[in-house]
Amino acid sequence: MSSHVLLIQTGIGPEKARSITRKVLESESWDVVISTGFAGALNHSPIGSLVIGQEVLLGQYADLLSDSEPQRIACHPEWVHTSLNIKLTGPYPLQGGRFVTMDRVLTQASQKQILGKRTGAVAVDMESGAIGQVAQQYGIPFLIVRAISDGVNEDLPVDFNLFLKPSGWVGGVRQVLSTPQCWKGFWRLYRNSMQAGLQLSRFFEKFFATLHSMSTSPIATLKPDVLNP
Repeated sequence: MSSHVLLIQTGIGPEKARSITRKVLESESWDVVISTGFAGALNHSPIGSLVIGQEVLLGQYADLLSDSEPQRIACHPEWVHTSLNIKLTGPYPLQGGRFVTMDRVLTQASQKQILGKRTGAVAVDMESGAIGQVAQQYGIPFLIVRAISDGVNEDLPVDFNLFLKPSGWVGGVRQVLSTPQCWKGFWRLYRNSMQAGLQLSRFFEKFFATLHSMSTSPIATLKPDVLNP
């Protein structure tokens, strides 16, 4: 059995992810949408470990900390089950759990710690909820597979939210130039990202090999569509 994989760069943030996902799903029929890439830890998951999403909460930071009920988007249970049974070598087992998608980068460890305790989520990103929202609207199974690139106790080296809008780049560059000590943090984040990317590559090698071997499984006939921000 051959697998048809479409890898798409959605851009950073829920609005870009939502727009690109809608365009893709309008143009062709797909059997599953996979949101993959990096995520921040909301628990003590080590750098490079992989999280398989079981559901994702979509909302604003303040709303997620309030008593209001956020939008919940469930991941497809068969795809979750198959993913969690992938056998990977290395010190970190796969874990399943809840994701949170926000429209801003959590730059402080304290923010991640508070959000994790409040929501019970294990990881945060800026795209999965929006991708899942569109997949749900089109009635297409949805899965999240992401690698941890920054730990729950790590502050990011700069406020990356400055770079999310063209008008913020000047301020962002000024902040970087005025705080040379942040380069150590950039180097740490680079190494973390390389480790996380390697784990994702290993996972998907095993993932697609598993699909090829599951000739009697209903999901073996599905074509994964990987949407990677």
